[in-house]
Amino acid sequence: MEKSRVEISVRNQSYTIISSEPPENVIALSNELNEKLNAIMNGTGVSLTQGLILAALDFADEAKKSTALAEKYKNEIADYLEDAEKAMTQRDKYKRELDKLKAKNNK
Repeated sequence: MEKSRVEISVRNQSYTIISSEPPENVIALSNELNEKLNAIMNGTGVSLTQGLILAALDFADEAKKSTALAEKYKNEIADYLEDAEKAMTQRDKYKRELDKLKAKNNK
């Protein structure tokens, strides 16, 4: 995939990012980072470095929780699929039994 250069600003400091992601995705991420930094830093006296570390920890926590939730949903879906497969197998069994009974009754 082709990489592009994207200019972003984080707390009024400009950065050039080279990414294979679409530029609008990179800009959206930088906007999200700025929002988080503003919430962390405004009126607190926290330095940019401290703010970035706190923001990184917060993003890492969100990512970890999202990954765990996705894994939980994946397992639940696998369980539902297994249950559905068992139900279809039983349905097929009962359908065969019904067909046999209908055939026997028609004799």
